[in-house]
Amino acid sequence: MLPFLANRKTLPILLACLILRVFVAKAQPVLNVEPFVSGFNLPVKVTHAGDARLFVAEMGGHIRIVKNGAILPVPFLDISDKINEPTYSGIYSIAFHPQFQDNGYFYVMYCKKSEAAFQVSRFNQSSSDADLANSSELPIVTIPYSNSGGHRGGDLAFGKDGMLYISTGDNGPGSRGDAGDPDNNSQNPGLLFGKMLRIDPLTSSPSDNFTSNIWALGLRNPWRFSFDRQTGDLWLGDNGQDGWEEINYREYPFDNTVLNFGWSCLEGSQTYNPDHCNPGTTYTPPRVVYPGFTNNGGKSASVQGGYVYRGQNYPSLKGCYIFGDYSSGKIGYVNKDGSTGFYPDLSYPSIISFGEDQNGELYILSMQNGTLSKLAGSADPLPVKLKSFSAKVENCQVLLRWSAAEDSNFSHFEIERLQGNTYHKIADTKRNSDHSYTWVDKTPTAGTNIYRLKMVDRDHSYAYSRGISVAVACREISVFPNPASAHVIIRGSAAGDKVRLFSVTGELVRSETVISSDHHLDIHHLPAGTYELELTNIGLAWKSKVIRE
Repeated sequence: MLPFLANRKTLPILLACLILRVFVAKAQPVLNVEPFVSGFNLPVKVTHAGDARLFVAEMGGHIRIVKNGAILPVPFLDISDKINEPTYSGIYSIAFHPQFQDNGYFYVMYCKKSEAAFQVSRFNQSSSDADLANSSELPIVTIPYSNSGGHRGGDLAFGKDGMLYISTGDNGPGSRGDAGDPDNNSQNPGLLFGKMLRIDPLTSSPSDNFTSNIWALGLRNPWRFSFDRQTGDLWLGDNGQDGWEEINYREYPFDNTVLNFGWSCLEGSQTYNPDHCNPGTTYTPPRVVYPGFTNNGGKSASVQGGYVYRGQNYPSLKGCYIFGDYSSGKIGYVNKDGSTGFYPDLSYPSIISFGEDQNGELYILSMQNGTLSKLAGSADPLPVKLKSFSAKVENCQVLLRWSAAEDSNFSHFEIERLQGNTYHKIADTKRNSDHSYTWVDKTPTAGTNIYRLKMVDRDHSYAYSRGISVAVACREISVFPNPASAHVIIRGSAAGDKVRLFSVTGELVRSETVISSDHHLDIHHLPAGTYELELTNIGLAWKSKVIRE
């Protein structure tokens, strides 16, 4: 029992309830792990930049881009020459500014090579290539550390208030059996160890006194935290010393109160070091506690904070918080009603990070296996079921066709086209009675165009179709003379184009391949009448009427 709460008889009951919430869990939300992409080298963090790409930070100093389901061969950022050590003391985290699409700013936390310190620096996306960043940096926060094997940096994330939040370790020893935080750094308001800072990254500089930016204290090794994208609430996983792992929580909107999560007075909900307890301090209890290494036969250690699911593909998962444990590989959950537990038959090796994409769908990252996987819920019905979805080029325009079923509660489709790395809405169309739809993009870009459908239900829930791609090769093409009696010239045709001529009944009357530009098509043997000329190639489908006099 805590020495400063010895006269409160309700405390044992309260602590028991906090711990038992892990074991007395209601029905768990259905969850599956689906392979996505592999080939990373000691990955530590996955996130997005407000577009269709995923960014994976590797401990050794690289940030890689996953684009269209594949890892790009050239790193987005390479600071391998700046990090302390590539297997333990390299990049810890990355966060993109909420206005990244406009200002190109992103932030990286890493251990420095030049001194015993970890640093948060701002980097810029290249102005000439969106898939590359400039290696020059603007330091924001530099925190020296003294314990070569201790807890240093943690995580970075932007809150709903637009501020950058930074979690730091207590600088205490991390080896099993060591005394945790012997200098009580995490409870010292004059030090930045074992804290969470809240800063404005656009106005902060290394010369600032960041102790005034301490937003929470009493943390040991807060490796991963996140903000609920809908509510703004904080969820933070804090690695325990030996006995207990915990997840802390703070409801949004935030006031200026500096919360104290208890370490190293408390570990989980239990007293750890009574000498570090202050009778005048209010400690914020964890939202979830589960047994750590010494209390679970060495089966679990190192909680990995996750995310509240706010995607659209699995409605039954909405509002559920998903987290994990590095050592056991177990994946846990907190239901919307507050019940919590672990999936008994679901695990993932060396869980080091969870992440969201731009749509709120969740991912899980394995450090040792170098793999990134998707988290999927039950096969919840989509707002509408697509039967078909296709695209083809006609006269330098893209014709989209699709058909749907099971759309009785459906509202409308939104047509989106990928521009750069982000899908943008270009049109919409309401539900119709025959369930068949067409739409023409009259202004596609030259080259590959990728489209998808956003399918919106009447209750405003939505889901996305798969993306489909089509190549567009626009040319100025014309037929001269027209009408003609002997032959026509197809201006703008090129070698390799296929020429076909059809009668009004659809009968193919002529077919040939263009050998050189401005192809001559002989029609003198054909009876007078109207014909349809078709010129095709990869990305080209052009049609015109031809009149034989």
